[in-house]
Amino acid sequence: MKAPGRRTFLRGLGAGVAALPFVRLVETSRAAAAGVSPPSRFIGIYHPHGIAAELFTMRDGDTETSFDLGYPDSPLQPFDDPATYGRSFKDKIVVIEGVDVLSDTNAHNSAGTILTGSRIVGGDGGLPWNSSLDQFLAVEQRLGDATLVPSIALAVGSKQLSARETLSFGTGGVPISKIIDPGVAFDFLFKHAIVGADPAAQARAARQQRLGQSLIDFAREDVTRLRARVGPFEVQKLDQHLDALRALEKKRQALSLPDGCTLPDRPSAFPRLERYNGGEPYFDAITDLHIDLLALAMSCDITRFGTLVMNDLSYAGNPLGLPADNHGAMAHTYSASGDPATWTLLARFNRYVYGKVARLLQRLDAYGILDSTLVYASSDMGNPATHSTRNVPTVLAGGLDGKIRMGRRIRYRTDCPFGTPCDPNGSDYETMPNNRLLVSIAQAFGVDLVSYGIQAEAQYSSGTLPGL
Repeated sequence: MKAPGRRTFLRGLGAGVAALPFVRLVETSRAAAAGVSPPSRFIGIYHPHGIAAELFTMRDGDTETSFDLGYPDSPLQPFDDPATYGRSFKDKIVVIEGVDVLSDTNAHNSAGTILTGSRIVGGDGGLPWNSSLDQFLAVEQRLGDATLVPSIALAVGSKQLSARETLSFGTGGVPISKIIDPGVAFDFLFKHAIVGADPAAQARAARQQRLGQSLIDFAREDVTRLRARVGPFEVQKLDQHLDALRALEKKRQALSLPDGCTLPDRPSAFPRLERYNGGEPYFDAITDLHIDLLALAMSCDITRFGTLVMNDLSYAGNPLGLPADNHGAMAHTYSASGDPATWTLLARFNRYVYGKVARLLQRLDAYGILDSTLVYASSDMGNPATHSTRNVPTVLAGGLDGKIRMGRRIRYRTDCPFGTPCDPNGSDYETMPNNRLLVSIAQAFGVDLVSYGIQAEAQYSSGTLPGL
């Protein structure tokens, strides 16, 4: 089933793709000539159902810098598919094995640990202790202040603000609302920057701006007054409201898009958007639109920080030929070191996910900003049948202008060898927590810190990822 208006939107987006690379290349060359690095950008992506580890792992003969992605049933094949994506992205990715997401809870609640590095407080239904890396960089470190929208959180099919399917969290682990409608995402990113040259339209915008500023000032005073009367947890929520007001204030002040930024038409409405409510047949189209909007907003420098929570395709007749229940009949039937047919089934979904990541890389590359962006794609578990949060699939792309060396495969020792049980209390237990990856990314953004997230033992939240 095709989404209404999608073709029109993508045609318009194509015009933007044609116009923007030159502008961005000029911008980048000017920055280089002035001895200034182009702005750094970050995109976090979550996908469900873990990984078919037997088909994700390095092949015999692979080395760190020389590896094959085109073998049969390879989940990573989209990153080396010039026929589909215009070029190979092997030299723009780092594939990492052996990273653990230490959530201390059921794996289905572990998406909230990916960017927070925090244990999930309260088990099922709980939340992390601290903010996610995107919010830490964009809001707490004020790296998002330079853009109209400090950060954006997108999702497919679910607005739930649980640790099960949320990547972005504010101070104290308060979940950030997600946008699931591409039309709303378009408005959130671009509406306040589109006025045009008509004098009457500009006058209306100026009046709205003055009115909006008055309302913002009133709300800020009200929040500040309440802040002195509530407890610590409520203070965290009020501080998030103040951050949102600052972001809204910047939106009210913007009356035009950056030079060279050409926008398509607003995406048309979808008949259904949500999971379990008939939205599933539209998830593929919604994912594409979210990816295209996110790349366009990054290229227009509307925002530099974004997250995307993907969904599966659980409906009869899905384009992947997967069971209608992806969770029960694909993820839970996966048999590590068992029936290879279960590997290929899960790998088909994994390949679909990485195809969407490759689409994002294609868009960012066309806009001339891939090298200054870091894309971090991961899942909430490794083996989905056992709900293991160890050896989760980890892919980095872009590179932040050389701060992270691309074109590599890195393998850390997995503490759960295929076919053997995991005993965190065993004498031979080792782990490579993703907290160290978060520290490495923060340092690549120029933030001086040595630990990130809250774990039971400080050693698990401290240090950088070796060899990155």
